[in-house]
Amino acid sequence: MTMAPGLTGAALVQSERRGAFWFVRLHRPDRRNALSRALLEALAGVCAEVETDPQARGVVLWGAGEHFCAGADFADFQELMASAAPSGRDPIAEHNREFGRVLERLMALPVPTLGVVRGAAMGGGCGLAAALDRVIAARDAVFAMPEVTLGVAPAQIAPIVVRRLGASRARWLMLSASKLDADAALTAGLADIVTPVDDVADAVATELRALAVAEPRALRATKRLVTLATSLPLGEALDGAALEFAALLRAGAAREGIAAARERRPPAWCVDVPSLPEFT
Repeated sequence: MTMAPGLTGAALVQSERRGAFWFVRLHRPDRRNALSRALLEALAGVCAEVETDPQARGVVLWGAGEHFCAGADFADFQELMASAAPSGRDPIAEHNREFGRVLERLMALPVPTLGVVRGAAMGGGCGLAAALDRVIAARDAVFAMPEVTLGVAPAQIAPIVVRRLGASRARWLMLSASKLDADAALTAGLADIVTPVDDVADAVATELRALAVAEPRALRATKRLVTLATSLPLGEALDGAALEFAALLRAGAAREGIAAARERRPPAWCVDVPSLPEFT
């Protein structure tokens, strides 16, 4: 469900398109935005809207209240845990995998994704942040993957965190259930920017200004190139990159980009950064 304007209402995930950018808020502040099945379904629905928006330049994701996301809502698992293990596909495994599908969908969005982390980013919330292209951590942010202390493993987030941090660093953070403040998260690679709480909006605006001067098709092509680079052998990735490059030149936008650079003016596709919501 899209809530506009002003990101109001009771939806578990609230979204609003302002100018060329989508602003998306997890909205279970009473549960520190824990990831229930219903919330994940709503987040997948927002992804579907962004996927079909050819003029979008980016997505900003944050949590309502004082926290980003406390991780999985284990209330969803209580009934499943009480039932006997089936002989076929375990519904617990399927339920867990649904979360992974949402993470995959976030990572595959055609436009850049930016997370704003205040307060807790725990377990699945840490993995959710790791699935985004760039993460701004406020000074009050705390990142952790405490699953092993609860008798479970960070199942769906482990591959995501490994891709972001590398196997060695990710392995120890998950095995030790270490809590990282904003600066430690920056050092580890879970955050890209650290800023005082009061300066979060300014940090977001700075990042969006960088995206506002990028040509929309070029943004999408660049995200596809990263996917090629991480999923294909080098030669195949370079073959795909050549095709992307040719398609962009054939589309004609490069003529405007080159002309604008020569004339020292903004290209025609530049957009303004819109007024920003409160990141609470």
